[in-house]
Amino acid sequence: MATAGYQMCPECKRHNRSGARYCIYCRGRQRGLLPRGTLLRNRYRVVDLLGCGGMGAVYLAEDRALGPQVAVKENLDPSPEGRQQFETEARILAHIRHAFLPRVQDYFISGGRQYLVMDYISGPNLEEWVESKGPLPTDQAVGLFRQVMKAVQYLHTRNPPIIHRDIKPSNIRISPSGRPYLVDFGIAKVLHWSSQTQAGARAVTPGYSPPEQYGTGTTDQRSDLYSLGATLYFACTGHHPPEAIHRITGRADRLIPPRKLNPNLSPRLEQVILKSLRLLQDDRYQSVQEVLDDLRGEKVTSLAPTHRGAPLPPARPMKAPPQKRPPRPAVPRRILASAPVVLRVGAFLIDVLFVCSVVLTSFLLWLFYWFATDPFALLRSRDLWEITTLVRSFLLAFPLYRALGHGLAGMTIGKRLIGIALVGPSGKRPGLIKSLIREAVVLLELFFLLGIPALIWTVRDPRRQCWHDIVIRTTVIKREASEP
Repeated sequence: MATAGYQMCPECKRHNRSGARYCIYCRGRQRGLLPRGTLLRNRYRVVDLLGCGGMGAVYLAEDRALGPQVAVKENLDPSPEGRQQFETEARILAHIRHAFLPRVQDYFISGGRQYLVMDYISGPNLEEWVESKGPLPTDQAVGLFRQVMKAVQYLHTRNPPIIHRDIKPSNIRISPSGRPYLVDFGIAKVLHWSSQTQAGARAVTPGYSPPEQYGTGTTDQRSDLYSLGATLYFACTGHHPPEAIHRITGRADRLIPPRKLNPNLSPRLEQVILKSLRLLQDDRYQSVQEVLDDLRGEKVTSLAPTHRGAPLPPARPMKAPPQKRPPRPAVPRRILASAPVVLRVGAFLIDVLFVCSVVLTSFLLWLFYWFATDPFALLRSRDLWEITTLVRSFLLAFPLYRALGHGLAGMTIGKRLIGIALVGPSGKRPGLIKSLIREAVVLLELFFLLGIPALIWTVRDPRRQCWHDIVIRTTVIKREASEP
């Protein structure tokens, strides 16, 4: 079980010390997230990190009282406005019950932070689904969005109405049974017709937020209809629509009709999308029911698995969706464990003795060669220049010997005898250039810091990593750990 002195990295999900600002594994910035194994309210045990954004994080947790897994949302915004908005989201979710909306189960404050416990919806979100399988066929898109629109219609017909304001592909999760769920009410608001004030934070998602959400007007139910149309546009074409504010100012190309990107779309579905994406609120649909009426008659299928659980065949993409930057390859888990400090210190001492013996032997041979009759005459004359040369020779030979050994073979003689090796992020030897940089950092540690702070760091570090290994992202491991 992780202790309170650690935090989970939002990038690689590995543990770091609670005071660390950057991850020692992937160098990602830390957010003070809960480590795995944390027990909240003596009931919810953190299992994994599902996601982390600018203002909050969502964990997968085990409910020790009831058994099933739940999603625990944590508020990372300490400001009064952030705390108030989180409470608003909790109140909104606490009073809604719908087949396509997650249920809230608990709300509490622990360690000065707010937490919201909700149903855990497994499966990919719509953005991941489309990027992996391609645009949805018309019948699947209509079947999926009719269900989502039923959930939005339920929110809009509450008293007072609830405006989601963050409908987008990543906020529609698809369960293994094919049922969609509309999630993340972080910037939702409750409409109060009796006054001009409306509870909720103002935020935008490029491509999916209507113009009025940028501050040009008042958001209402028609704002959600714009976001629904933008999400349907992406689901049917695989392309993100242009940002609304850029369409108004002319900074982006006009909206490309969906059928130009996917000729298989029906004309009726294209008209529904284009009307939903009109810039002026009065030109759009005025209610979800109007959208459902216009979609009546379209063929409908679901995303549920068929043929004994086999997934539906992927749709043929009309055009490849925009390529995202590939994620940074993760360090293989088999090379993450550092060798014990005692083995590394032992290998270092063996290398020191080996280089000392080589340098001393070479020095003696040089004396005998130049002063064959009396090789110790200079020593008796108290001229210690040769002794100084001996020390300088060692200081030059030792880092070069280690750099060559690590760069060419991944180990020195000492490491080979002890049974450890030096590897880079890919699990291979680091190369000569990185090895030379590593030895330069070692010299800085030894001569400017006397090695004591560096040794204390290594002993207290969760991975027992030295500074010179952190700088060039190398790891000293047991040799058998690098074998497949």
